[in-house]
Amino acid sequence: MSSQNHTTVRLAARTLALALAVAAGGAHADAATPLAGSVAGAALRGDAAASVGAEQRLRAELRAVMTELVESGAFGSAPPHEIRLDIDAPAQRVSNLGLLVDSARDDRDGVHVLGITPGGAAEKMGLRSGDVLLAVNGTTLANTDGAAATLRQSIEQLPDGARLAFEVQRDGRRQTLAGTPSSVYLPAMHLTVGDGTRLASNGGAGAMPAGEAGCGRLSDFDVAPRGEHLHAAKIISIDGVSPGPTGTRAFRVSAGRHSIKVAEQIESRYLSFNDRARNSAIGSDRYKTLDVDVPPDTTVLIAARLNEDKRSEWKDGAYWDPVAWKQTAEACH
Repeated sequence: MSSQNHTTVRLAARTLALALAVAAGGAHADAATPLAGSVAGAALRGDAAASVGAEQRLRAELRAVMTELVESGAFGSAPPHEIRLDIDAPAQRVSNLGLLVDSARDDRDGVHVLGITPGGAAEKMGLRSGDVLLAVNGTTLANTDGAAATLRQSIEQLPDGARLAFEVQRDGRRQTLAGTPSSVYLPAMHLTVGDGTRLASNGGAGAMPAGEAGCGRLSDFDVAPRGEHLHAAKIISIDGVSPGPTGTRAFRVSAGRHSIKVAEQIESRYLSFNDRARNSAIGSDRYKTLDVDVPPDTTVLIAARLNEDKRSEWKDGAYWDPVAWKQTAEACH
């Protein structure tokens, strides 16, 4: 398969994963991501969908999404027998806010609201399409790089039942709108589509055999609680091998001990030095090694721990350490 087809298939995998998240947890809008799956699942909306079992509904939604992806050319020129997607995502909590924002806009006056889901928490707070979000829970969004991402992180880190307050500009006037969003808990997803060759790099961790002791997974999917000084990390290699395909956040490995190389992806606002100092490290100095014991049928989540007492020590990377912060029981075959 050509490199162009690899790219389009990876994009298709991301679209499919987003649509499945909606199918599993109900329609919701990520704070910085357009609504996914709303077109694909349109035929299932209404009273008829309520009587359909969860498995039947998911199958129907998946067929609709796959049809849309194929018709739109998302898989490029790859014939059907060469298409294969492997999607892994651990169990996660998402905030059911019902807010759609423009994450691509270059304006620095705040985050612009594109739409509101009827009946959602955002509508109940009084938010409207056309509003400009200036701050969320005291964190400014105006004149801020990556404001939409900051908004998303603020919402994702919100504990269950916590209040959410927006400072909003509407028709030239500033006002504060607040409320309590609900959360949706999504189960882990392990999905294989197609019979083609897996897109992992040769020998990549995504394709490791189970072995006699069974298998588990290593994941850098970012659901780490910031309140515990845990942040996003990226798995660079597992036992000296670069995992794949690009964009995958969970990798199947044989049960037992594995040595992983990890890079931190801590948001700049949590650090006391600038990105220039942070990026001055070259080569292996950017990464740290962690030995992890992976039990059978278990997903181990990896994160970067910010060491508060050393957050200014950037030269030797003392400000962070890789950690295996959570284990989740999930069948692995």
